[in-house]
Amino acid sequence: MANIAHKVWKILDNNPSIRKNLRRGLINHSALARFIIEKNNLDTTLDAVISAIRRYKLDQYDEVYGKANKIIGQSSISTKSKLANINLIKDSEIQKTLPKLFSLINYNQGDTLRVIQADESIKILVDEKNLEKIKALFPNNKIIKIDKRLAEINLHLPEEAVNTPGILAITSNELAMSDINVMETMSCVPELLWFVNKEDILKAYNVIYNLCNSSEEKA
Repeated sequence: MANIAHKVWKILDNNPSIRKNLRRGLINHSALARFIIEKNNLDTTLDAVISAIRRYKLDQYDEVYGKANKIIGQSSISTKSKLANINLIKDSEIQKTLPKLFSLINYNQGDTLRVIQADESIKILVDEKNLEKIKALFPNNKIIKIDKRLAEINLHLPEEAVNTPGILAITSNELAMSDINVMETMSCVPELLWFVNKEDILKAYNVIYNLCNSSEEKA
């Protein structure tokens, strides 16, 4: 029974929207319990999950994540559309070519360049208008994939965000709960960036905007 309770509490920890509505008294515990069991394939009884929901300490969660919510409420949002993501094999040839990117980007005109390096690949996010000339820098056999029609959401955070846990968890969970597929995410404090399909940008913006407003009200 204790194991089921901890599973349920972890599920609630990861779902800010559900917690918010629980706090407001807008969610029926039985309906929520059925949803949790079905969504997470839990092998347990309805009564056990209802009991765990009732014993969930909303105030304790607020104490842990209260500062994160306050900082989100002090943030600003901007968006950018018509972006493309070039996924490259990471090797010495690509590494030597990367510096040539900067001469192709006109920062004075607001051109975009985001570079993400992992162990096996490198991703370059640029404006679609610059895609072909940047693509021409790299051999075709080094290009893994190109995604077009992307958009960026930029959450500009206060400086203290770097020392505050929970910001990424809260914002990412809100997007996931709204069925928004995040293609890429990156952090360069004080900025937190998400890249989504162009068709999802308005919905994603509204999710983050509403989160900022609700967090501001709590602050």
